[in-house]
Amino acid sequence: MARSLGELTADEFEELVERTIDRRFEVWLTQLMDAFEGLSDENGDELRPDFAASLRRSLEHARSGVGTPVDTFRRELGR
Repeated sequence: MARSLGELTADEFEELVERTIDRRFEVWLTQLMDAFEGLSDENGDELRPDFAASLRRSLEHARSGVGTPVDTFRRELGR
């Protein structure tokens, strides 16, 4: 059953936004990795190993659903 935004609780809305961002982030990371892999094949260039590893970890986290709760993220930003 579809519900309007006004019918969602704050927690339900936050979860909806988090899931949407996670999906978009996963798509973006996949596209980014595909682009970098294509560039490295064509030019013989490679990503710095630490940067490539960081991108792979981020992609794995996005796919597995591992993330930081919004409240924790806000605290880390100092807000």
